[in-house]
Amino acid sequence: MKNIFCILNDLLKKKDYQLVVIPSMRTPKNSIDYAKEYFGKNHTIVDNVDKKAYLSALSISQNIVVTCDSSSMISEASLTGKPIYVANISPRKNDKRFKKFRNLFRELNIIRNLGEEEENWNYQKLDETNRVARIIKQKINI
Repeated sequence: MKNIFCILNDLLKKKDYQLVVIPSMRTPKNSIDYAKEYFGKNHTIVDNVDKKAYLSALSISQNIVVTCDSSSMISEASLTGKPIYVANISPRKNDKRFKKFRNLFRELNIIRNLGEEEENWNYQKLDETNRVARIIKQKINI
């Protein structure tokens, strides 16, 4: 976490960003406490899992940072079309499927690694619900 926070802090010094940290259900309490201590009162650290805060942050954010262990959050963030930076953490077990997922999203120009040069980029927003619905409709009409 310290490495991720250092990278974020360096970005905050370069840009006039307001940081919002929102935990998932799997975020350890000590990580939330560490974020509060590290970033102080100048940024927003949400104490608990709050779906409204999460959705609001996705909506108003310029850039999104997600840890590499959450393919769900990366997928949800990709619906925004906004730059997504993936914060790498050491896996507890073999993360071959996560790596394959991240490699695909990198090839689709959706994600970059946190710590790479900060930039704005565009990609085609994922809309898997409608894409799959069209496929199903085509299959039903056959």
